[in-house]
Amino acid sequence: MFPINAPHRSTALWDMVQGPMPRGLLGVGDPDLHVIDGVPTMYLGGFSTTFRNRLYRARLAPGQALDSGRWVWDTDTRGRVRPLVQDPPRHGWDRAGMHTPSFVPGTDDHPPRLYYTGRASPQHYGNRSSYAIGVLEYRQGRWERRAEPVLVGSAPRKSVLEPLVIHDRGRYVMWFQANPNEIGPGELPDYELRVTESTESTDGIAWSPPQVFAGPQEGFFDNAVHRVGQRWVMVLARGSNLHNTPNFPHQGLWVITAPELVADRSEWTAPVRILDTDRADTPQWMGRGVYGPALHTLEGTEEAVLMYTAVRAAPTWAAFNLRRLLGGKRPVVPSPFYLAVGQSRLKTAPHSTDEEEG
Repeated sequence: MFPINAPHRSTALWDMVQGPMPRGLLGVGDPDLHVIDGVPTMYLGGFSTTFRNRLYRARLAPGQALDSGRWVWDTDTRGRVRPLVQDPPRHGWDRAGMHTPSFVPGTDDHPPRLYYTGRASPQHYGNRSSYAIGVLEYRQGRWERRAEPVLVGSAPRKSVLEPLVIHDRGRYVMWFQANPNEIGPGELPDYELRVTESTESTDGIAWSPPQVFAGPQEGFFDNAVHRVGQRWVMVLARGSNLHNTPNFPHQGLWVITAPELVADRSEWTAPVRILDTDRADTPQWMGRGVYGPALHTLEGTEEAVLMYTAVRAAPTWAAFNLRRLLGGKRPVVPSPFYLAVGQSRLKTAPHSTDEEEG
């Protein structure tokens, strides 16, 4: 069910190595796709040329199809991409950076929101890294950052990140990743995908105790959810092999469905793998896997646009640049890994299959 086009037919919208890259950014990922006031809109996390992780917005160019890949970024007077908000204060809980946006439309009682992952530690990964989940609220024509996080971790899973928040039937539902730390070189993933609801207060700020949606044995890192016809479709990602660690779990994307948006995993179908980035014909720009999916149906078709962050299969920076220079290509910015925002098309009309998780 839900077949995807072959990996070699997927395209990279923004690629740290091959470009294009919006002016003012070294890297970009975490696409979050919506139609807002009739305009396809994408919120993203980006790494700026001033070495800051910030949140940004791009909107589909007028007259273009959703899968055209033609997006217009918010920019300043110099033509550089403009972040949604100023950097957090130097002592803020998210002072080291913001990424992984999740937009939720406003309700009668609450403004539009953008939940995100905030980092307090200088370290991006390893046992000294630290993440929590916060929220921006749209008031009087601008985004405002709430001073405190809405969700924090606890030992042994002291970091929470990758929020996906949906408002449905009068309550907010959040899926998020809980782990001991972001994995570093040589580490294997210990991922626990959790879900929580804002049922008692229904305000999207206070949350009920979370439950496990997918445990470490499945290894799912984050997800996307979208209503397709009479069912909810969830795309699950296992993360990616950022550091080229041996014996890493199989990479790709999986789909499950349910008639209603519920936290109970038993109400969802068994996972079906729709993208296998372990295949020999996988393009290099997504060769180490994908994560951070976003899904939106194409109007008038039985297909959807599926976006994600992809990790390039590349050697260490020094070896990679030596190879490029010997091949007559320009060197790339020093980085422990190289990201791209990718796009595929997904068939949303299911057909029978015996394939399940693999």
